[in-house]
Amino acid sequence: MVAEAGRRSSELVASLPLLFVGIFYNFAIGLIMVIVKWLFIGFLLGGILLPFLLYRRPQLPSGTNEKSPAYAFSEAELLIDWTARRSGSEGAPEQRIFDTILGQIEAAETFLILDFFLWNPWRGAIEEDFDLRPLSGELAEALLRKRQSHREMPILVITDPINKIYGSHEPKYFNELRSAGITVVYTDLKKMPDSNRFYAPLADFWSGLIPDWKRPLLPNLLNPKGAPMTLRELGHLLHLKANHRKVLVAGLGENTRVLIGSLNPADGSAGHSNLALLVDGPVGRFAALSELAVAEWSAGEVASVATCLRKIHGLLPEAGSAASVGPRVAWRSEGQIRETLLKELSQAGVGVQVDVALFYLSDRRVIEALKDAARRGASLRILLDPNKDAFGRVKNGIPNRPVAAELMALHDAHGLTVRWADTRGEQFHAKALRVLGGGRDLLFLGSGNWTNRNIGNSNLEANLLLSEAGPVGQNFDQYFEKVWANRGGLEASLPYAAWADSGLLKRTFYRFQEWSGASTF
Repeated sequence: MVAEAGRRSSELVASLPLLFVGIFYNFAIGLIMVIVKWLFIGFLLGGILLPFLLYRRPQLPSGTNEKSPAYAFSEAELLIDWTARRSGSEGAPEQRIFDTILGQIEAAETFLILDFFLWNPWRGAIEEDFDLRPLSGELAEALLRKRQSHREMPILVITDPINKIYGSHEPKYFNELRSAGITVVYTDLKKMPDSNRFYAPLADFWSGLIPDWKRPLLPNLLNPKGAPMTLRELGHLLHLKANHRKVLVAGLGENTRVLIGSLNPADGSAGHSNLALLVDGPVGRFAALSELAVAEWSAGEVASVATCLRKIHGLLPEAGSAASVGPRVAWRSEGQIRETLLKELSQAGVGVQVDVALFYLSDRRVIEALKDAARRGASLRILLDPNKDAFGRVKNGIPNRPVAAELMALHDAHGLTVRWADTRGEQFHAKALRVLGGGRDLLFLGSGNWTNRNIGNSNLEANLLLSEAGPVGQNFDQYFEKVWANRGGLEASLPYAAWADSGLLKRTFYRFQEWSGASTF
């Protein structure tokens, strides 16, 4: 018995090192697992947080966020494209803006500058049997004819890289324009600040570490019948920023003429309602200088572009003098559009009529300014697109429907009224403010939707401000009244109740999208 106990004791003593080794092994494995776990968590958090810590939002480049002096003008004209129908009739869109663009190309004498956001033949999900005018091809053909008849005239085309889907999907006519000696510049959007505050820092940080996979694997989100997209092209698309301007400047000897509005010369946009202003005078020179600056920082050191820019610079008339009385017009771009809206609305009170015609309304500062104007006694009528159609696809009503519900809360106490454009597949694409009364007579319109992206110095935008608008303002009043009240048997607008939507979920989603920039508006 004693011998057996001794043997077992000896075996226990002999096994102690192995026991300690096992305990240490298990402890070491556990410790390693904990370290790996926290390293993984740290790497994950670092990969998410570090891009935000290192991110630096690009500063605004030259030619942006500008406001010109107010200039006298010799002629001004309001141009209207609308799709209003008469009772019992489908009607046909009136495309006066585009026809005027073609006319100004033909009339130009010394130079031409065109800057348009959407300029492509894609129709999105619009059915093939839906008749749409081929705006994109017509515009290219007009420029090619101009080159044939004016072989020495500098012609500058600026457009957004969305028209090549940020890669190799360029419509063939852009190469035809270049081959004819017309300068084509795609805007360098990297030089512009980002509005998508969640996506941009991550994309900018990680894009340099991810291989440039050029193999097209993804469905084409912009042109379903086109070639597939690459991952890199999708990455650029998700930045959701743009050169959203719609500008034409024509040299007319010692004068300039500028057209600014909301029309995109894209086939899928051919049925939309739009507004534009055509103005002669010194404001055209200011617009041209802004556009030349955009072309310069977008093209970099490209010699052919630099030559074209120098030629146009040399053909610009002398700077005009500012005017303080009489009919006058001023250029506003990017963030200066919002500043102008806030200033003009802050002065609206009793005896002032404020009319708004708008595709997108979401900017919080502007919305509060509209509400404040109503509280001060101004009479407000706001005509909005119901945000239900987008190139053949159905939209969910954001942002306009939750914003309209917020504004209509002031209807009973202050008379603020919202109506909807009666769209039927197309978009009510105007972006206009009219203020009349209290010694003021102004009209303010152009490319800028009233959203943080459009008028918060992220997109490139351009508007014109008419003071003492006179007959041009009266023409807008007649147009607005026809649409608002369905004058002359038109089916142009609907009461607020037609698309009323005060749901909490939609309102919350809109607020998040407007704040974050993770949206298309």
